[in-house]
Amino acid sequence: MKIGRVVALFFSPTLTTKKYVLSIAEGIREALKIESAVLEVDVTTPVKRNAVPQFVDTDIVVWGVPVYIGRVPNLIAPFFKQIKGGGALGVPVVVYGNRAYDDALIELRDIMVDGGFKVVAGGAFVGEHSFSYTLGGGRPNMDDLQQGGNFGMQIGEEILSGRYNNLEGKELKVPGNPYPYAFYNAKSKQNKSIDIRKVKPETNMDICNSCGICAMLCPMGAINVASCADVPGICIKCGACVKRCPRNAKSFTDPTYLEHKQILETNFTEPAKENELFFV
Repeated sequence: MKIGRVVALFFSPTLTTKKYVLSIAEGIREALKIESAVLEVDVTTPVKRNAVPQFVDTDIVVWGVPVYIGRVPNLIAPFFKQIKGGGALGVPVVVYGNRAYDDALIELRDIMVDGGFKVVAGGAFVGEHSFSYTLGGGRPNMDDLQQGGNFGMQIGEEILSGRYNNLEGKELKVPGNPYPYAFYNAKSKQNKSIDIRKVKPETNMDICNSCGICAMLCPMGAINVASCADVPGICIKCGACVKRCPRNAKSFTDPTYLEHKQILETNFTEPAKENELFFV
């Protein structure tokens, strides 16, 4: 099997998923001794999604997304379903904040298969939660990235062995419920469903210098670049504007959001979860 390109495809608002995907892709490239650099395909922001990526059968694509309420980011999923694999080998990767990845990995696997990828391996990795600095705090760490690189090298070695030359009738088995996939139903302390869909970040204008970085980073294009405190669009709570603001001027102050964050941190900070790897 001839592999011409190793591709790192990622939706990564806080850069956590990107780190894992690149570590895996670099491991594959090293194992295959491909001289050209890993091709990075970033589909995080609306500008980056102006064109739909398409691949060919000499590519191997490591495709990573963060887990939002147990699923592939649902408002970006229609774009993901347009991506064409063209017979490329595929590696679905999901990154979650130490609670659970629920149906996200099986959903991404199915999106890739339906899009024409030959899925040969996949993984669920722990990263710092978009809501928190405690849940999965500091991850991926050096050990995580080493594991990602080793995972990639193992995939590359399997390619060289010829194991993936005939994949007919073979399916990557991963945890999760088949379609229809389920969202995580967060509960309050009163055992009522928590709904934070309409919650939006606040801006401390005593700190903000109107640089516009938050607007450029927003994967939904929800922030008014001319007035950063104005968020007229849909917020998916990805954490990009909060965690990547150079002046720490953004935060979520909604009481329901803060209660949800506290419950998550109380119940799921410990024990630290292990990354999970899967092969055909």
